[in-house]
Amino acid sequence: MDNLLVGSAGIAAYPPGATFGPRLLYDFQFLWIIEGNVTANFDKKRLAVLPDTILLGQPGVTDYYDWDHDRRTILAFLHFSFDYSAPEWPPLKQWPLSRRVSSNDILRPLFRYAVGLAQSSTPNRDQLLESTVTLMLHSFLTGQTAVAPEPFGKLPGAVEKALAMMRRALVQDPPLPITLEQLARVGHVTPEHLCRLFRRYLNLGPLECAGLARLERAASLLVRSNLAVKEVADATGFVSQYHFSNKFKRIYGIAPREYRRSMRAGFLIAGNPIIQRLQLHVPETQP
Repeated sequence: MDNLLVGSAGIAAYPPGATFGPRLLYDFQFLWIIEGNVTANFDKKRLAVLPDTILLGQPGVTDYYDWDHDRRTILAFLHFSFDYSAPEWPPLKQWPLSRRVSSNDILRPLFRYAVGLAQSSTPNRDQLLESTVTLMLHSFLTGQTAVAPEPFGKLPGAVEKALAMMRRALVQDPPLPITLEQLARVGHVTPEHLCRLFRRYLNLGPLECAGLARLERAASLLVRSNLAVKEVADATGFVSQYHFSNKFKRIYGIAPREYRRSMRAGFLIAGNPIIQRLQLHVPETQP
């Protein structure tokens, strides 16, 4: 793609009954609904969306989402822009808005890779993103998505299991407390060995990682829901809005309200060192 620019990208989890929008899109947005039944609105088009569906929002369209009313919603998102007037691309009115994905779908691993890559400082990052997003878009538009199953991740099993427990705990309503002993028990290792593994592979302690994961979920809710800051603090298990704001500013460098305004205006703000690892190891649901 010519002049490809990737904006915000990440994983978000929403409590039952949350909403997002309305918002005018200034770029393209891939949205992968991983868990939850969603009602998506693109201008006057209303879609009932099941899990394992990827949506494509277009510039100039106003989107609005009713997340699942009975259970949590988990999704991945990726914003990007490019010159879609080039002859190789059909007119926007011919582009599909949604596509279901299967367990052997190329869009799953590509989406996961692109989200992690967008948050990294990998050499040749921009060129890799251009190739990845181009392949994602061609596959989405043509429906040619079937591939062999993807390989397993590279983190040790104990770390993978601990990260999975963190994700499950943080998306509960209210979020469940996380202790080192629980994480070690899930990983079938001693607390001391789990700490060594986390330090070796993530350069963080397990509880430090859990705290950053809690803040990352809060950051996603700030940008991609209409919840007030206090409601975000409550939904992510902080004892008070004051405690949440202090922790958030320490990691992201700005207050939660300012972060929300800046991200919605299109400014990408980095700062959470655990985001890439958590995004690269998202649990899959069965189709």
